[in-house]
Amino acid sequence: MEKKVLLAVVLSIGVILIYPIILAKISPDLAIHAQRPQVVQKQEVIEKIPFTSASKTDKETQLTQANAVEPAVLPSDAVTESFFTDKYVFDIVDTGGSISRILIKDSKRKSDITLVSKAINSAGILSVDGKWAMSGLYSQPFVIHNDKPVCSLENKDLKIEKHVSFLKDKYGFNAVIKITNKTTESRDLSFDITTCSNISKKEIMEDRYVEIDIHYKDGSIKRLTGNKLLAYNRLYKNDIDWVSLKNKYYAIIAKPDFDIKGVFTKAVSGEPTLGFIVEDSKALPGETKTYKINFYIGPMEIKELEKIDPGFTKALNFGFLTSISMILLSILQFFYSLLHNYGLSILLLTICINLFLYPLTFKSLKSMQKLQELQPHIEKIRQENKDNPHKLNKEIMELYRRYNVNPMGGCLPMILQMPVFIALYNTLSRSVELKNASFLWIRDLSMPDAFFPLGSNIPLLGNAINLLPILMIGAMILQQKISQSTTGASQSEQQKLIANIMPVMFGFIFYSLPSGLVLYWLTSTLVTSAMQFFMFKKTA
Repeated sequence: MEKKVLLAVVLSIGVILIYPIILAKISPDLAIHAQRPQVVQKQEVIEKIPFTSASKTDKETQLTQANAVEPAVLPSDAVTESFFTDKYVFDIVDTGGSISRILIKDSKRKSDITLVSKAINSAGILSVDGKWAMSGLYSQPFVIHNDKPVCSLENKDLKIEKHVSFLKDKYGFNAVIKITNKTTESRDLSFDITTCSNISKKEIMEDRYVEIDIHYKDGSIKRLTGNKLLAYNRLYKNDIDWVSLKNKYYAIIAKPDFDIKGVFTKAVSGEPTLGFIVEDSKALPGETKTYKINFYIGPMEIKELEKIDPGFTKALNFGFLTSISMILLSILQFFYSLLHNYGLSILLLTICINLFLYPLTFKSLKSMQKLQELQPHIEKIRQENKDNPHKLNKEIMELYRRYNVNPMGGCLPMILQMPVFIALYNTLSRSVELKNASFLWIRDLSMPDAFFPLGSNIPLLGNAINLLPILMIGAMILQQKISQSTTGASQSEQQKLIANIMPVMFGFIFYSLPSGLVLYWLTSTLVTSAMQFFMFKKTA
């Protein structure tokens, strides 16, 4: 029985730990395609090299070379102006008239986050590049108005103005681009607007959380992760609602207030970049075309996202169990509104989850108890039939039937609980609410607890001793002792070895995980041990 329990637990923990890595390698939109065949056709990507007449036979070769080769630095005479608000510090550079740096003032996390940096040339947010006189505009010098975030460029053919207006007490701003045709002839306006680029990847293993979302007006989402972030794509669809570029905790979301022809993605200097494709009707002589974009740039927090657009909450992605994760996150936030501490909120959430899953836990423990009681009989049958495997299996199954015991009864309830555990893992490991949230000696629940700094990196331990995983090992040993004392079953040497290795293995696995997640597992282990103790004491 212990082998089966060990197998179930190891597989379960494997799913918890390996799932985020697999998710980072596999595009989540494959699952959406399987459920919505009609969406597959709608989301077919039309890939082209921008503004060229390349033949179809050359297209595939050129796509591999589509990573734009641009200067990695600004010209020596480039001018950068900084603008300060209650939520941001913006740097606007005159080369291309674009936003090159965005610092977020995250008052809830009591930290400033440089979310975008070194976004220059065609990677600059609000940079424009297109046909006709708009070709290469991302490298042309604009005039920046020092008193407000407005920049402009004017030549013999056109005039371009870019206005940025910040929203008070919100992580958002509106951008307006005005293009005036100065010629005496009608002109077709065809160009790209960069909206998202150069997002920070400073958190631990944050590369696997970077993601591009393309949200459609019908509510479906196409997500790009991994190597797809750097692929050159031009997706021509006129029913795109908004796009986003996200890391683990923060997002850049852009929603056009005008009709677009599609979106593009590309890599500039190795960084994912995306924006809107604009193919407007003719601009008459002297006519001014206006293009407004609504931005959200801030933490992926439900209340903040809803302030700009309720639909932006779909940027939250906790994997294929997002619906369960959103419920758990809502409960966690409710407890926080009462307790004003996320550590205490995790403790209360853990207790509630254990109570909710109590029927399954009870069934699992009872089944394990019955199997433990049968171990002496099973061992006797093995000794008597060690040379006859067929008879051995037959008599063991007959023993299970006689005592009405299901050999998988202890494992099945554990497996049924896994969706909740996986959803909670993603909730606690991806929720920005836990970033810089303190509890007892823990400074940041999104990081290991770092109880005792070591001053230097030590193999397996890192630069600090984490106390929570050590306490978790002790709690698991306690749980084993309670199980042995309540069942009264003897253990073989092999079973004792497994029992001794299990807590250490779990402690090693959890050692570098976020302390909020380890706090949950420690509390859950203690609560389950208490349930087990009182349940068997009552039935004794």
